[in-house]
Amino acid sequence: MDEFKKEDCKYGADCYQKNPAHKAKYKHPGDEEKLTQSEKRDRSPDDEPVGVSKKTKDSSTSNPIEEATSENVTEQPTTSKQSVPSEEQPGPSQEKPEDEEEEVPPAFIDPWEDRIRFSQAQEYKQLLSDPKLFFKYKFCVEMPEDFFSFWEFCKSLTKDGGKPECAFENVGLRLVGPFDFMAGKFHDAKLQEPGEYFRHWRFYYDPPEFQTVFVKKNTGIHYGYWRDTPFAEQCFLARNDASKGCQFSIIDTNIFNAVSYFLDKDADVTPFNRAKVSALKKSLQNWVVDQNLEVTNSAELIKKRQRNLVCRTFHTAGLIVPVDPKTAVGYRPLMETDADLKTILSKLDEGNNLSSLMEKLQPVLTAATIAVDEGDYGTAIELALAFYGHGHPELHNFIRQLTIVGYTQASHPQFLAILKAQLDNRRKGNKLSILEES
Repeated sequence: MDEFKKEDCKYGADCYQKNPAHKAKYKHPGDEEKLTQSEKRDRSPDDEPVGVSKKTKDSSTSNPIEEATSENVTEQPTTSKQSVPSEEQPGPSQEKPEDEEEEVPPAFIDPWEDRIRFSQAQEYKQLLSDPKLFFKYKFCVEMPEDFFSFWEFCKSLTKDGGKPECAFENVGLRLVGPFDFMAGKFHDAKLQEPGEYFRHWRFYYDPPEFQTVFVKKNTGIHYGYWRDTPFAEQCFLARNDASKGCQFSIIDTNIFNAVSYFLDKDADVTPFNRAKVSALKKSLQNWVVDQNLEVTNSAELIKKRQRNLVCRTFHTAGLIVPVDPKTAVGYRPLMETDADLKTILSKLDEGNNLSSLMEKLQPVLTAATIAVDEGDYGTAIELALAFYGHGHPELHNFIRQLTIVGYTQASHPQFLAILKAQLDNRRKGNKLSILEES
């Protein structure tokens, strides 16, 4: 029966009939339309069904071997091609040609990197416009008013075009630390990591309570502000010679008297500059009077501080921590005296390793830990400063552990940050500027 004259099966695609007579009588959706012989003859070569090779169509002109090979390839299922890779398409087990370059994924580019760098530069630019903000955010301190007044004094000495920071260099005194900012040396300096600012002109034995402001050139002698709390209203001036050890002396309460002390004790005085030294001292006194600066009660303030000390410490400047007047909670003495502790630690200088000293040090550490647990955090700070004052690098881990609990409970996180930066890169010598010029 002509395929086009068949009736449509009423069951359609769901027809269940398998009878050949039924299929011969009825059409079903999906049945392939049969073409007449004349339509086959008129078919264009381009109308060949997919998968039929021209070689197969014309057997009279084809090579039997090529035809067999072509048929085998054409009739193979897809899975067979994947399991037996051809020469044109290398499989996983075949090596790629040597001249074919392996594709390299592009490097990851952080889209935030440039923006963060730009933000940091803008923040730094804002800090440069305000010295007080710069000192607070980069050095974690607030500079007292006498510091700024002294800078103005140095500018008055160099009105003829000299540099204020060099006003005293002819007697061996060099202004450093925060004075480098006042001199504009940080304005063109590259951005530093936070810890680097804390280490700027920090000598080997300088505790976090101390900040260098001027030095005797090419020596370990240096002077600076001493703060018993990070943002203390009353600062003191102290002196240390790093070449001799960790001992600090509290000498005054303002920088004018401290410079006068330097001129008397440490200045490079010769017959050729003696008159110059006397003139500088006279200029200091006149400036204090003209500016109506209060510098007459220094001795009394130092005595008052002495009365508030809870211990002397290795660095001899003493330690002040709040102690409850009723319960006496806040500090208790170390298990060992300073003299005995120095004797124990001296073994490190003699070549002994730390493990050989732990039999004697462990009870001291345990007692300090118990003291902290019971509220006497000042004990942990004292022991940490003792280890720091001794200076041996093997003690640094103990210092970190003790000051984490001590300074945290004392609410002095700034001191903790400064000390951590120092221990990360503790340097000896007197070339301690983070600026490239020094």
